[in-house]
Amino acid sequence: MKISNIFVTGSIHIGKSTVINRILKALPDWKINGFQTIPICEGNKRAGFIFQSLDGDQQCFAHTGLNTSDRFDIYHFDLTIFEELGVKTLERALQESDLIVMDEIGAMERKAVKFQHALLKCLDSPTYVLGAFQRRATWFNELLQSRDDTKIFIISETNRDAVPQSIIPLIID
Repeated sequence: MKISNIFVTGSIHIGKSTVINRILKALPDWKINGFQTIPICEGNKRAGFIFQSLDGDQQCFAHTGLNTSDRFDIYHFDLTIFEELGVKTLERALQESDLIVMDEIGAMERKAVKFQHALLKCLDSPTYVLGAFQRRATWFNELLQSRDDTKIFIISETNRDAVPQSIIPLIID
């Protein structure tokens, strides 16, 4: 079976997004859509995260100061960001892209049912998916492990510079 879904995982701050960005630079003529999660720092501490579509839509989905009932670790998070902006972003990417970026999937998304359905549609499609997921997102890792069309690269300090060159040939066939 053809590998159409490629994901990287590894420790926090190991370089997962850097690997993805290096791959994207090698595909300048591709139509690329999807999302990134951007950390919000206040002082020297991480205080939350922004969901940002690659075409510019963005909203804060997790923050230490949010007033929501959903909580993970120190963050309160808003599932409606995934269920609305996340779904819209993935549906648009599925219709318009050569490559769908999902950087990154985490533990908070485990309760976002509509978002997960949109994510599965992308994984089931013939469109290439390139993404990153947190190790602690065990729900997503288990989903990927059962797929024959998916390859996972574990990023470490010793391999992070070489991994992009291993992934690019899988996408450019």
